[in-house]
Amino acid sequence: MPIELTSNLFKELRGRSCRILAKEGWTQSRLGKALGVSQVMAGNYLHTLPTRYKEPIESDLQESATSLAEILKEGDASSWKLNIEIDNHELNINFPIQGSRERTLVKITDMRKRLARVIPLLSPQVRVNIAIATNDAVEKLDIAAFPGRLTPIGGQARPLSSAKFGVSSHLSNLLLELRKFDQNTSVIINLRWDSIISDILEKLKIDSVKLVRDGESLSVNKSSINVEALIDEGGYGFEPSLYIVGKNHERVCKIVENLGEYMESMA
Repeated sequence: MPIELTSNLFKELRGRSCRILAKEGWTQSRLGKALGVSQVMAGNYLHTLPTRYKEPIESDLQESATSLAEILKEGDASSWKLNIEIDNHELNINFPIQGSRERTLVKITDMRKRLARVIPLLSPQVRVNIAIATNDAVEKLDIAAFPGRLTPIGGQARPLSSAKFGVSSHLSNLLLELRKFDQNTSVIINLRWDSIISDILEKLKIDSVKLVRDGESLSVNKSSINVEALIDEGGYGFEPSLYIVGKNHERVCKIVENLGEYMESMA
């Protein structure tokens, strides 16, 4: 059975269950915990427009969603299983389920919260964004980022809305180029770049490579994947930028936190 169909059915089932429980006063946070997904993902399920499938799939899904909602209210979704037969193919669904895209949204949300206080210290004029790719990312729609970037407000980096897939062209394109040389590269964040940041990177012994700019494009080559810091010296109409890249968000967070600590100590 096509993975697109099974994935859409899973998503629709959870969305229907969320909508049933939301009418009873459940918050997104409570829905996420019950389903074993992030609050952000629960919100996505809740606000996605429902799809009407042909019978008998439609009736089966609605009945199953009602059943799942009742189990969630009892607090043990792990005891809930669903078997649906479609075109002689049997679907077996167990909860909680968390796919690669959901885990990616959890990571980027956690990363933003962890770096909320540090980002304003390192924010360029164009503001900061974070992008994280799914394990099998091959296009922009496989990369999560924050629409409108992160805005420093009251000493904290605030998103205009929750992280979504396919919303950052610049960071996504750069990350996809890096992944052509190493598919394990999955995280990137842009920061300000100046002589102060350059000195801090040197003190932290973080190796860097300068990217070549050609108009709006930045050239990436094999040497770019051997370092954790990429530098765009900017140009006419383009602000200098630093990109911290890595194979996991934990390492990238640590580098950004170290940069922020040095900036604070110099203030």
